[in-house]
Amino acid sequence: MSAYAPILTAGNQDRAPRKNLLLAATIEADGLKVPVRIRNLSEGGAMLDGSVLPRPCTRLLLRRSEIEVGARVIWQSQGKCGVSFETSAVTVDEWVSGTRVANFAGYAGQARVDAIQEAVRGGAVLPAEPAPEPAADLANLGERLVEEIYHVRELLDSLGERLVEDPQVLATHLESLQNLDRASQILDHLGSVLGAEDPAAAAKAVAMQDLRARLMR
Repeated sequence: MSAYAPILTAGNQDRAPRKNLLLAATIEADGLKVPVRIRNLSEGGAMLDGSVLPRPCTRLLLRRSEIEVGARVIWQSQGKCGVSFETSAVTVDEWVSGTRVANFAGYAGQARVDAIQEAVRGGAVLPAEPAPEPAADLANLGERLVEEIYHVRELLDSLGERLVEDPQVLATHLESLQNLDRASQILDHLGSVLGAEDPAAAAKAVAMQDLRARLMR
């Protein structure tokens, strides 16, 4: 099956309108948690790419910042997979921002205010506002920072791999491509230092001499 096969929403064989983008996210499936990129998206599903992806029919949890939605893998091929969301309650804009927008009867923003006022004038009983989100748990912030660093490194590696496939780009921008590779190596070292039980000792052991000097100054 083509890696760009349409994303099908549950019970619907028509492809929902999709938006092409590149968003960092994570998936949890079968006890594993791995970083992915959302390559295109609709309110009914998404296409993901990543180094490790679950097989078709696998249920997973797709998470981006405050947004998390259950989904099922429809297809998987060549480092990409299409997933169908179990709910379409999250808008594309909310996925992009990573935050949920307060809504009422499906309306958000000023339309939400107008809908509430109309309901009050009609004598409707308003549902209780959702409880505020609990304060963020920052106990594992260091671990999350390490995950993000490695994710950025993977994005740079993916970009570099694509650029070097073009002989003209390689010939014209060799030094820039070398710097891109260097940036990936720096991120790899920084992730190792931040994730180490003894960051100071890990910094002293960094193989890149100039990076080690900057960290230990």
